Amino acid sequence: MKKLSILLASIAVFGAVELSAQTVNEVNTKYNEAVALIQNKNYAGAIPVLEQAVEMGLNAGADAASTVTAAQKLLPTCYFQNGLGLCKTGNFDDALASLDKAVMYSQLFQDFKTEANARKLISQTYTFMGAKAFNEKDWAKAIEVFSKGYEQNPKDTDLALYLAESYAASGDYENGLKVYRDVMALEQQHSRYAEPAAQAKDKYVYYQLLRASEAAAESDKDGVYAAIDELLTVDPMNAQAQLLRIQTATNAQDWANVIAWGEAAAEAQTDANVQSDIYYMLGAAYQNTENVQAALATYAKVTSGDSVAAAKTQIDILNKPAAK
Repeated sequence: MKKLSILLASIAVFGAVELSAQTVNEVNTKYNEAVALIQNKNYAGAIPVLEQAVEMGLNAGADAASTVTAAQKLLPTCYFQNGLGLCKTGNFDDALASLDKAVMYSQLFQDFKTEANARKLISQTYTFMGAKAFNEKDWAKAIEVFSKGYEQNPKDTDLALYLAESYAASGDYENGLKVYRDVMALEQQHSRYAEPAAQAKDKYVYYQLLRASEAAAESDKDGVYAAIDELLTVDPMNAQAQLLRIQTATNAQDWANVIAWGEAAAEAQTDANVQSDIYYMLGAAYQNTENVQAALATYAKVTSGDSVAAAKTQIDILNKPAAK
């Protein structure tokens, strides 16, 4: 009886090995079928076959592990290539679905190169899809489309600039300016971002000035100050911003801030007439805070433009002996 038990056990073991080997062969056959499709650039056809090979291999167990791994490594590339092909035919919705799968499988199987390529193609696809809305100034639609691509690939500076412009042109300065700042920050990562960073800076300055001008038109002193303060963090010598801030403070008789900002504002100017106007406003601030010596010294710097006569008048007044 003992010998019979050993014999039956041996038959069971060999039977199991033979069954496993047959299942592994089936997995390999399925995998090779997918490879043949890939070689013929039939990526759409290869995808379901690869997924079947993975499923079969997982059911087969450890003996099929190497084939499963090989199939898994091919999936991100197949989804990417399929998405690329769909883009070329203008089937963008299906392309994006395939590219999303490429990103998912790339992350799962740590194929970082394919992930980066898929994200790049996704953002490019959304850029193309949003172009019509952007050109027609349909800012809501443009933002909807561009933001999806930006989420996938915030280093696509073309897309980012379109998105920022769409936000800002729609009046959503907060989001637009944030995206412009993010593009500017990319230059710290690599010099290849220098050109888009410069474009973003120009647009950032433009929209902050527009924002400040709108606040000035509404007599919103704090709004002007906030916009100009943010602008000056990226362009501290911006002459127009410095002038607008001083004018706003002068109109509001905010003499403390005129005094605090006056010299820097004057130094930022390249036009002697504008510089003299700022010195006149600064002199008035000193005069209104009863700092006579500082007022006289500042009025003396008004040497050109429309404020010269007014400055001379104030100097005469300040130098006139007080009535007894």
